[in-house]
Amino acid sequence: MVFLVTYDLKVPNDTPGNYELIIGAIKSQFPTWCHIEKSVWLVESVESAATIRDSLKAYLHPGDLMFVAPLMRGWASWNFGTERNDWLKGRSF
Repeated sequence: MVFLVTYDLKVPNDTPGNYELIIGAIKSQFPTWCHIEKSVWLVESVESAATIRDSLKAYLHPGDLMFVAPLMRGWASWNFGTERNDWLKGRSF
């Protein structure tokens, strides 16, 4: 299943180093991923949204935000480019 993972690192935790931590965690824990926007990712996993959240929140600070939800069929995009659209088209929903 494909999940949408978004986060917002709040001041003073919005440093390049803190972004590197959460990005590294996403890439290492979910080998099949697509980086959509600065803080928006798609990951493929058999786990639940809550399990994904719990595995990534260790890389966040108490004031930071995170949202994880399954992505369903019927998605639409604009100006996403071939690479991201192809990644999405290659997934099973």
